[in-house]
Amino acid sequence: MRNRGWRQDPWRGSRRNQARRQRRKLLLGFLGVGMLTFIMGVFVGALYIETMSRQELLAAGVQEQAPRVQAGNENFYIGAASPAGMAAETAAREAEKEPEEAKEEEKPEEEQLSKDWNLLLVNSTHSVPEDFTVELKSIGSGHQLDARIVEDYKEMIRAAKKDGVTIYVTSSYRDMNKQVELHQEQVAEYVKKGHTYEEAQRLAATVVAVPGTSEHQLGLAVDLVSAEYRKLDEKQENTKGFQWLKEHCWEHGFILRYPNGRTDITGIIYEPWHFRYVGEEAAREITQRGITLEEYLGARPAGELKEEQGLSGQEEDPQKY
Repeated sequence: MRNRGWRQDPWRGSRRNQARRQRRKLLLGFLGVGMLTFIMGVFVGALYIETMSRQELLAAGVQEQAPRVQAGNENFYIGAASPAGMAAETAAREAEKEPEEAKEEEKPEEEQLSKDWNLLLVNSTHSVPEDFTVELKSIGSGHQLDARIVEDYKEMIRAAKKDGVTIYVTSSYRDMNKQVELHQEQVAEYVKKGHTYEEAQRLAATVVAVPGTSEHQLGLAVDLVSAEYRKLDEKQENTKGFQWLKEHCWEHGFILRYPNGRTDITGIIYEPWHFRYVGEEAAREITQRGITLEEYLGARPAGELKEEQGLSGQEEDPQKY
């Protein structure tokens, strides 16, 4: 048995070495493929991360600095990032437009007010037009009104007298100087009562219209009192004159301009002495519906301005307008 070694195949050792070499080559091949796969994976992963980062930046509105070429009036990106760059630029332009469009949507609709002379709206939010002019005519006792309404006014006073009611006018047309004088007097009264000048101005505006915002400057408004009580306060509503005017003034084209409980609309306290000419047709509808001139015209409630100024209603009991 010890002498069998000489009988072994002489090529057996060589084949074993060859098999080992083949296994070594295969192992090295697998290792090489693995390394190559790993390197490719790292490269692809890096590209993926870079691409995702670019997309996130573009989604956030960050524009890549890609080269551009210009064709006509349009700018185009070149290179791999060009489609995303164009999309981002378009999105950025749309984003810039959105705030402007939103602002336009927030704007209130423009008022479509009547341009008829007898329906001209003047209040705390609608001033007397700068180019406004009026032809005046006397109604007696030093008072004047728009010449176009004088006959209707006189007929109303005569109609009341036929029914046994005597009505007097205490204020009619006022020019700018007169309105300034009345307003300053009212401001001074509130200052004397202990208000600051700023507070006095705000309070005075609820009693005497700020110059440039008074209907008396149109020549279409009159302050009327009954013969038995001639003060400009709420007690005027208990007089024969007011009761008659409330029922019949519309027949002559006039309305009670500042009715009770409508300060939020008119911006002025209840004044049972202030009447405004609007024409018979408008006066009939306004009276029958129980609305104000602002509501009839579809105007913004003047009381909104008073709320913005921090006023909530009638702070004082005024003696005159």
